[in-house]
Amino acid sequence: MGFSFMVGLALGFALKFAFKVALVVGGVILIALVGLQSIGVVEINWAGLEGHYDTWSAWTRAHTQALFDLLAANLSGTAAFLAGLAAGLKL
Repeated sequence: MGFSFMVGLALGFALKFAFKVALVVGGVILIALVGLQSIGVVEINWAGLEGHYDTWSAWTRAHTQALFDLLAANLSGTAAFLAGLAAGLKL
């Protein structure tokens, strides 16, 4: 078990917790906003949200290749990190 594995393990464990919290908080906010919209308190610009999402999605697609190139250049460390990440997500 090397450094890459241990970093992956710690990150996987932290991400598992963070994803759960983010999903619960995001779900509560979304339900509250839709509820407030249905009673006429707020107006949600769904087209504007879609535009922001499309912009973010295009930026992510454009920069993903650079990440894959970096990971391929460090394949042994990447493999250990991914193994640790998978183990951390299972804990």
